[in-house]
Amino acid sequence: METNNHFLGFDYDSESDEYTGKIEFKNEYFIDVTISIEDYDRGTVLKSVEKTLHIIKKQEESYKRKTSDDLIELHNETWNEGEIISKEEFVNRIKLEGILFFCEGNAELYYNDGDLFWGHIIVVDVNENGEYESSQIYG
Repeated sequence: METNNHFLGFDYDSESDEYTGKIEFKNEYFIDVTISIEDYDRGTVLKSVEKTLHIIKKQEESYKRKTSDDLIELHNETWNEGEIISKEEFVNRIKLEGILFFCEGNAELYYNDGDLFWGHIIVVDVNENGEYESSQIYG
């Protein structure tokens, strides 16, 4: 790949036009990353992804807090099995496991739900400027 060290060693799948691999997100903490190229210029996409990744690394804790704001009520009213938790506990239980970057630089962040939603994945949408947009549970 023709970009910096974040994406060295990524595998390219010509059928899906995607790069996949792992990156060190924080000190000795690795996550899965997929980069969708589609019909865009690879260099442009990778520069955009690099910019968004830099912001995500800085803002990840705030994404978790906003996700807690958006989903805590759903957990406490429907999924809690009688145990109300705080927003802080919610934030501490979810863990980033992967990111899918789209060709425009926007991304979906995939969180392990810490069993808050019985093993469903929490997906956080981030725009190309690294701004939090929404979160929901999948699966």
